[in-house]
Amino acid sequence: MRLVKIAVFLSLITSQILAHAEQAIDLRVTASPWSPYVSRNLPGKGVAVSIATVALKRAGYTSSFALQKWPDDLESTRLGRYDMIASIWFTEDRARDLVFSDPIFENRVKLMVRSDSDIKISNPEALKGYRIGLVEDYAYMQGAYSKLPIEIIKATTVEENLQRLLEGNIDIVVMDEQVALYTLNNKIPGGIKQIRFARDALSTRQLKVAVSRKRSDAEQIISDFNNALRGMKDDGSYLDILHQYRISP
Repeated sequence: MRLVKIAVFLSLITSQILAHAEQAIDLRVTASPWSPYVSRNLPGKGVAVSIATVALKRAGYTSSFALQKWPDDLESTRLGRYDMIASIWFTEDRARDLVFSDPIFENRVKLMVRSDSDIKISNPEALKGYRIGLVEDYAYMQGAYSKLPIEIIKATTVEENLQRLLEGNIDIVVMDEQVALYTLNNKIPGGIKQIRFARDALSTRQLKVAVSRKRSDAEQIISDFNNALRGMKDDGSYLDILHQYRISP
């Protein structure tokens, strides 16, 4: 009888070890460069990757990270080559292939002009006829603004878009507020003093992580992630990460 009890006990211990090992399987995480959210040059690879990595660790998972260009990171996760994408906005189309988390951050997309400009950027109708700079593949123009008779001039990078504004080659820039602040403070000396931001956001979008539906445990991973994220917000560690990057929630 004692041997039976020992065998049962060992069986239970083994099953728990195996279950933990399965949960702790390294998750392959990816995202595309978008400073300060994702960057190979920032500690923790950027604020979004830092939040994702810490939440996964607290949920009992390990992770490895690989930087990819957009939209390669999205397609690779859709196809299951990567398990998670660490910086993405929800769409119904994407939700067919991905399971989305609770928001890890709220992106505030704003209009901005040179500080010496008299353009009234708080009124959509006042923007008619102006040259508006957008970064290619960034879906920022929405609502009333998307239907205005304005000239859209696309740039390949955030820095190029802001430089065009400062040089007077465009009149207005549409950009995520934190991305603009990071670029102006770190890549364009004195640029922050030459830019005026609209008081109100043009739009807000919820930044999330998402797991490929190719994984049979995608729903469980996201559930564990959400629980860990809530814990981080409750104990202040989430705010600590934002403060490390000088970001306000």
